[in-house]
Amino acid sequence: MSDTLILAVDTSTRASIVTLGSADPLATSRRDVKHRHGSHVLEQIDEVLEQAGRSLDEVEALAVGTGPGSFTGLRVGLATLKTIAYARQLPLVGVMSSDALRAAAAATGVAADAVVVLPAGARDHYLARAGEDPVLIAPGDLAEALDGAPVLAIDMDAELLGEEAARAGAAAVEGMPATLLQLAAARLEAGETDDVAELTPAYVALPRGVKRAAEDLGWSPDLR
Repeated sequence: MSDTLILAVDTSTRASIVTLGSADPLATSRRDVKHRHGSHVLEQIDEVLEQAGRSLDEVEALAVGTGPGSFTGLRVGLATLKTIAYARQLPLVGVMSSDALRAAAAATGVAADAVVVLPAGARDHYLARAGEDPVLIAPGDLAEALDGAPVLAIDMDAELLGEEAARAGAAAVEGMPATLLQLAAARLEAGETDDVAELTPAYVALPRGVKRAAEDLGWSPDLR
């Protein structure tokens, strides 16, 4: 399935990324939207289809970044791709955004096991190590949690984790469209797809007052 035409979206960071291609992008739209992904994704889908000279009828599969990252942004990306998957009866695969960022950074020479760090609210951070579930790190605990590991600082000022980590993070976001497609194509080639009804973002902490599951009678704690 290496020639499958894939429409891929990632809304985990402050950049709204939409790309179209097989193992490599034919067209990409990347916009710095802060937290306004919902105002851009559909427009970007039209943009990449036009750039590539393709129509939505020609798209054969969909891929979406599942996080960790922006709570609202992730919901926008998944809701958009799920709607298209339902309407067009297309296979959908989820790709961990942190895996795509790590792979993109590795292509520029950054350590393949670099830790991905993103802002989580005003003060906390998401920390994602290769092969592990992402975790939420409280203020003041970040340096200890990293323990000297190489870092991809995503959407963060250089003052906190240094210029090298910030540059590596920026390069990872820049290269993410290609790796998002590559990871999605690998899953499709292996015959893997996700249930559209069950695919959810990799939430680390939910906003206060949001239930974790339908059968859960409690409420998500306010970890901030």
